[in-house]
Amino acid sequence: MDCKRAESLVTDYINEKMDLHEQREFIAHVKNCSSCYDELQTYYAVYFAMEHLENGESNPSYNMNTVLQEDLKHRERHVRRELAKRWLLVTGCILLILLVLLSLFL
Repeated sequence: MDCKRAESLVTDYINEKMDLHEQREFIAHVKNCSSCYDELQTYYAVYFAMEHLENGESNPSYNMNTVLQEDLKHRERHVRRELAKRWLLVTGCILLILLVLLSLFL
């Protein structure tokens, strides 16, 4: 993923509107590109602050870098788990089909 594409996906990441593959590429890119990480961090801080103000917190004091790092880790683990589940489901279906076909021909 290039920087232009990553920057265009910042709000999609924040609003959780990415598919798993795109999210995986985005996270990998921002973890290795300080410019795109800074862009994400800026938007994320604004979104986070607005969300907390809407919930009645008048003075949220968080280390935004830590909050963002934890969010990236959490989403990265989620993407890996979901992709693994899909792989297992597809593999299981293929094995089941092979077993059915094998039983038909024996």
